[in-house]
Amino acid sequence: MVTFRFFFVSLLFFSAISQLPDQILEKKSVRILSKTLIGDDGRVYACSDNDFFSFESNGSIAWSIHMNFKCNTNLAPVYSGLNQMLVLAENRILRVSFPRNGTKSEPELFFDPGETILGFAVSISSSSVYITVKNHGLYAYNMLRQQLWIAEPKTERFGYRLGCRKDYNNCKFDSRPVVDSCEASIYISNNEGELYSLSLRDTYYQWIQDFSLVDQFFTVTPGNNGLVYVVFPAKSLVFALDSFSGDILWQKPVGPLTETSGSDPVIDTNSWVSIGSLDGTLYSFSRTGELHKIPKNAETDSVIQIAPLLDCSGKAVYVSQTKLEGKIDRVIEDYIYVSAKKPETAVFSLVVPETRSIYWSQSYSDQIPSLLLDEDLQHFVLDERIVLAFIAASNTGNSFRCRPKHEKLSSSCSFTEPEHLDIYIGNERAIIWFLLFEFVVMVLFAALVRFCFIFWKKKKLQGRPFSAFLDKRRLLHRKRREIDRTITKLQNESTADEFTVDEIGDLVQERENVKRKLYSTYSLGRDIDESKSKSKDSVLPLYGGGSRSFSFRNRENESITIFQTPRDDSSSEESYRDQEYDDDDSVADDEHDEVDLDRKQKGKILAHSEGSSSDGDESCGIGSSRRSIYLKKRSLSLMTS
Repeated sequence: MVTFRFFFVSLLFFSAISQLPDQILEKKSVRILSKTLIGDDGRVYACSDNDFFSFESNGSIAWSIHMNFKCNTNLAPVYSGLNQMLVLAENRILRVSFPRNGTKSEPELFFDPGETILGFAVSISSSSVYITVKNHGLYAYNMLRQQLWIAEPKTERFGYRLGCRKDYNNCKFDSRPVVDSCEASIYISNNEGELYSLSLRDTYYQWIQDFSLVDQFFTVTPGNNGLVYVVFPAKSLVFALDSFSGDILWQKPVGPLTETSGSDPVIDTNSWVSIGSLDGTLYSFSRTGELHKIPKNAETDSVIQIAPLLDCSGKAVYVSQTKLEGKIDRVIEDYIYVSAKKPETAVFSLVVPETRSIYWSQSYSDQIPSLLLDEDLQHFVLDERIVLAFIAASNTGNSFRCRPKHEKLSSSCSFTEPEHLDIYIGNERAIIWFLLFEFVVMVLFAALVRFCFIFWKKKKLQGRPFSAFLDKRRLLHRKRREIDRTITKLQNESTADEFTVDEIGDLVQERENVKRKLYSTYSLGRDIDESKSKSKDSVLPLYGGGSRSFSFRNRENESITIFQTPRDDSSSEESYRDQEYDDDDSVADDEHDEVDLDRKQKGKILAHSEGSSSDGDESCGIGSSRRSIYLKKRSLSLMTS
């Protein structure tokens, strides 16, 4: 990989004293503001020398407090909650309270280690302050100035070194801490290029990532979307890490970056991370690494040397692009050097990284009355960084609705979940089919459970073996098949007399009784209340007076239809037969019924043969023939029994 190194001369673009030539020689009137902080109230907070200022969005001073120590202009004030600010001044952390009812209070000394403070961060959710002290470690204090814990870069677990694996003796923290409130983590690096992730509550090391092979100098920015972004200015690389495990999800190259804090990215509420480049382009990456360049074709003589600022809605960012008289890029060995001439104008823009839209853009020269800033700013040196802060605070050109304070707190971690991440690296079609198969199996299992629940509630299974139930069911099926074969045999015979009609009617009635038991008592479903079904059937009248007919066809293809009228004795016999089927539950009784059925059929056939030989005279009539055949059948049945 080709390495890069950038050299850029800091350019002072705006100077309010350019309009006041009489004040150029008065060095006391020239004051440099520190890095600014835009509060939730729309004001701009900064310090200069021994004073802490609160500016309105138009540049007028709202209030100021004098401090006994000179503030550090490289670090911005940090809001600590309860209308208080923490400021770094001469290696001391001072707590500045907002004036109440016009009454100002003196700054309070919060922390004085007597050593060099590299930086600090505040976690409002845990009401804690985390401070990096050079050559000592990371200190955690609560708002009552009580020490919570101290963390060092040298750590061991189960006898293994987790940090400082190259130079264990000279390893130390050399960066300011960065708080990730959504993950309750702290990110800090050591002088060997290792990035630590610690818990906010104690000195528990969640993970340690070694970037020494890439570069030892980098900046860290939490994404509030489940990621943490690491920027290597000298290598022009952006890494996205999983904030939970520290694994590298993706890495993308960008244009040349400045080695100052201008390479710090900004993350909007749409989870896009934006960073300005010295090639005049704003590089924006989505959570998955998709790149948007704004604008697509940047001018060759333009640079972005300060970090973008997020607007009040959280959807867009303010960007400052400086146009120069000339810019030269030189490649020496494996490094790129960027040098620039005098700046001409500065273009301030409001862009939406997700859509690449530029909603507002305006250019300014060294004549700044059009900025409509208050005269109070004439006492300070104004550069692009200060002007961009006041433009963002005043929402210039912003058509989006600003988020209130409670909405900012509720939506600050709304993008911690990934949009669409492929958890499985296998075949997606196979996964879909597998899920569908699981769904079908669950449906079948639920149906089986319901069937078993209904089936085991049957009366014939209460206190009886299951094998007896199955034997009874098989016997009923065998009876029905035998009856069907007998009926088919009788219907195919050539002769059709009154005895055959009676015999077929009895067999049909017996088959109906068998079917009724198979579909109710000995079915595989729930029991059916036969009393209700019988009562309903008895209410309906029989068609044609309840007569029934049977059709036969003899060998000479002569068809004959015989009508039979139900009798009282047949109905009593059917009721007796139904009662006999309902009371017969054992397998032995079923076998006896089967033998009895065979005997009855043989007796009926014998009676049929005798009746046909002795009663050949047709003049006897249908009534006498039916009665004689019936008496013979009953006598034969009694004899065989």
